[in-house]
Amino acid sequence: MRALFIGRFQPLHWGHVKVVEWLLTHYEEVVVAIGSADKALTFDNPFTPGERLEMFRRHFAGNCRLLFCTVPDTNGPASLWGAYVKHWCPPYHIAYSNNPWVAAALGHWNVEVRSHPIYPGFSATAVRQAMAQGDEKWREMVPPAVAKYIEEIGGVARVQQLAKTSKKVDSAH
Repeated sequence: MRALFIGRFQPLHWGHVKVVEWLLTHYEEVVVAIGSADKALTFDNPFTPGERLEMFRRHFAGNCRLLFCTVPDTNGPASLWGAYVKHWCPPYHIAYSNNPWVAAALGHWNVEVRSHPIYPGFSATAVRQAMAQGDEKWREMVPPAVAKYIEEIGGVARVQQLAKTSKKVDSAH
């Protein structure tokens, strides 16, 4: 059987990795759906879909049990987004997400959506906030291959610039 795991992965962090590893213990294959694929270069979505795919490729190098797709937002009805997922992704049998909106959107298309385990202490928002503040702890929140890639593409400087532009930096730091 094949499971679908949906997320924005802005950026890929250890919590995401643990969910993928958990899914791979239960399913033959996992389709990773990179959501909000039409969003990039904002503080909440600083990385492009291609960059997010590259983060997965570098960390899970050569794992042939992982398949990938990108899904844009509809900026509209949840039922339309569910159709996008069916259109843009390889076939799957079950989806995993802890987001109630995702569950409703896919449920409209009779897709069974289950919750995946939550691994406390990991958050893409926390990673981005640490980057924006110049806090090197962000590196501990992501796999080493992802940290290296973010450095290669100037991701920290990008997040810092986007944080200033969007005024999302916590001024207490």
